[in-house]
Amino acid sequence: MHTFGKVCLWFAVVVCIPTAMWFTAKVYTARAGYIKQKVDLEAKIEKNAAELTDLRLKTRTTLRELTHEKLRWAPYWNDVAVEVRQDNSVTIDIGSENGLNATVGEGEAGTQNLVHCFQPGENGQMEYVGDFRVTALEANRAMLAPNWTLQDGESDSWDASQQWRLRAMIPSSYFARFNGLELQLNSNDELLASKLEDLEEQLQLLKIAEERLAHRIAEIEGPQGDVAEADKRPREDVVGLLTTLEEYEEIRNAIIAKSDERRRILLRTLEDFERTQTENLHVVDSLPEGEKTSTDATEAAADPSTVSR
Repeated sequence: MHTFGKVCLWFAVVVCIPTAMWFTAKVYTARAGYIKQKVDLEAKIEKNAAELTDLRLKTRTTLRELTHEKLRWAPYWNDVAVEVRQDNSVTIDIGSENGLNATVGEGEAGTQNLVHCFQPGENGQMEYVGDFRVTALEANRAMLAPNWTLQDGESDSWDASQQWRLRAMIPSSYFARFNGLELQLNSNDELLASKLEDLEEQLQLLKIAEERLAHRIAEIEGPQGDVAEADKRPREDVVGLLTTLEEYEEIRNAIIAKSDERRRILLRTLEDFERTQTENLHVVDSLPEGEKTSTDATEAAADPSTVSR
């Protein structure tokens, strides 16, 4: 064999075969990495596909809910400039060209349209003002009037310095709640009016009672009238029934005391007379018979039993 052929043979055995084996090993390693990466990507794709399906379902559900919610609230008008008038009516800068209607329905069966107004609150959220009737409608202007009974000072809370939001309708659940609150307020107003009427009646009765009490007190203590007319009225009308009774009581007590004193004087006089009579009888008994007879005649003539007490 030629020397060059031998060298090529040994070169192929020593160099080419190991190199080929090394490259073959690298290829198998790269192929295994690609296969693993492919498997991971396929698993990730399957996972993303499932998530994508869920997201698409949620998106369709959310769009359906949004459409349904828009049907409950729409149509609506944002950034509406308002002006509150002294008669509590509201002027707005939108009209028929903005889709606002004055009536709902056609012909004579149509009813006056209602719009629900919201104003920005202190916390930045929209606050419900109330439902208003469209009383006048122009192309770019309209006038609204409250569709409920206003409370005292309620319109003072309407902030016309900010732009309002108007809606043609609100969900029935909210509307029923507002109606319930309005009925409750009206009921409280009627109750308050009834209480005020009762209070007025009680005040009138109190006034009558005070007048009657003053009259009774005047009967008892005497009225504060003109002194010049005192002699023309009965004593009880001048000084009062109680004072008159006290005066009569004092007079009666004085008469009773005086009568009692005279009764005691009379009793003492009778006792003295009886004692004197008893002493005279003892003296008569001690006299002789002739003098005793003349003394008996004298005592009989002066016998106190024959004198009426």
